[in-house]
Amino acid sequence: MKNKPMLKIIFNVILMLVMIGIVFYVIDNSLSSIFAQLLKTSVFTLLAVVGLGVFYQIVEGRSIKEIVYSFQPDFTTKDGFFASCYVAFYRIVSFGTGTLVSEVLYYRKKALATSQAIGITALHMIMYKLAVIFLAVLGLIFQFPLLYSNAPMMIPFILASLIFSFLIVVVILALSISIRLQVFLTVWADKHIKRPKLRDWVDQWNIQIYSLRDTVQTVIKDHSAMIRIFMWNVGKVLIWLVIPYVALVEHHSSLDLLLTLSYTSFAIVLAGVIPTPAGIGSFEFVYLLLFKPLVGTVDAVSSLLLYRFGSFVLPFLIGMVYVMIEKRKEIKKEIVAVRKEEPSK
Repeated sequence: MKNKPMLKIIFNVILMLVMIGIVFYVIDNSLSSIFAQLLKTSVFTLLAVVGLGVFYQIVEGRSIKEIVYSFQPDFTTKDGFFASCYVAFYRIVSFGTGTLVSEVLYYRKKALATSQAIGITALHMIMYKLAVIFLAVLGLIFQFPLLYSNAPMMIPFILASLIFSFLIVVVILALSISIRLQVFLTVWADKHIKRPKLRDWVDQWNIQIYSLRDTVQTVIKDHSAMIRIFMWNVGKVLIWLVIPYVALVEHHSSLDLLLTLSYTSFAIVLAGVIPTPAGIGSFEFVYLLLFKPLVGTVDAVSSLLLYRFGSFVLPFLIGMVYVMIEKRKEIKKEIVAVRKEEPSK
């Protein structure tokens, strides 16, 4: 038992060193092209992209605060800001596998129950998807003639991705609101699903849906809460969508803002539907397909890299600093605990 604090120190030091190693690996292999693009970008454009990236995190922090407030009134916009950056950091160092888990763990650190943390994470994801769908639908309505003339083959995919995304949200919300529907599906699963792995998956799904139901029902007691959460999510997505315009307008002054917003929203919703060539991310593939006819290949790639920096890399860097500071605090506390034990030996 006396060695337990020392073992915790060693474990945390090793974990910190591993994370630093992964960070250097990711920066060298996956993010090097983005940092190379930053060196070619004008100071004004770079400051605008960084400003939008930080502003996004602030609005995201507020949207998270609105969801968490019903369970933890002391949870601030600052807490939400670092929650987003914390998740962004673990999204990269875990190569995407730890995204949802890291968000749940962050809320647990803020004294929320596990069920509440799971529900908040699920509702956060749902409201983001609804905001993206809403903006993409508006873009499709207002930019349909131009889209039809420039890329008519994309329209069926856009419609299919919108319908598919909306159905997912509707099913999850229906399950979270209707306990009868969940009971019906659970009974059906018990009768027809016999494989142990699938049964475990169904059990985990039930736990998450129960957690989401508790969260949704708590939040909607305040009738304006869902509207506020939705509007904050629309606001944060809009900030993301502006980044490509800022990256391109310096060399393409005639570029239409609404068209850029619409095309970027289409790329987000299409990313999960269109199969992509090996080695190219789905979002990147769709984004370049839409923007290359407008601004050319070189500028389309440049704007894509700047978009990735503002929406992906910048919160990762902030999250990295936050995680390292928190880990350092943990290690210092454990060292103090070990020193307190030394006189008693």
